[in-house]
Amino acid sequence: MSIAKVSNILASRIRTLRNSRGWTQSRFALEINVHPTYISRIESCKKLPTLYMISRIAEVFELEAYELLLDDKKLVSPDYKKNKIINILKESSPSNINIYFPLINALHKERKRNRKQK
Repeated sequence: MSIAKVSNILASRIRTLRNSRGWTQSRFALEINVHPTYISRIESCKKLPTLYMISRIAEVFELEAYELLLDDKKLVSPDYKKNKIINILKESSPSNINIYFPLINALHKERKRNRKQK
């Protein structure tokens, strides 16, 4: 993959994520402690952020850094979501598992009930 393609994907994802939160470039710049011009340059593909900045950006959006380079089709695929859930559970403490389990179980039971009614 060329640097230009990486820059385009990254610019698009950052813009989409920023807009989904209703943030201006200035607001987002405050979140990652940079000048708004830096955000503008990233989003217009004039600047490729450093690995450190990619890591900061991902952290602010509560993503893994590599997820900033995934296309939208990949991010919404059932396989990707399933693996993401599995990884969240693998990394969770026992107390968090105790919180997640009843929620997931209740959702699963409700889904089964809805399928039977159709």
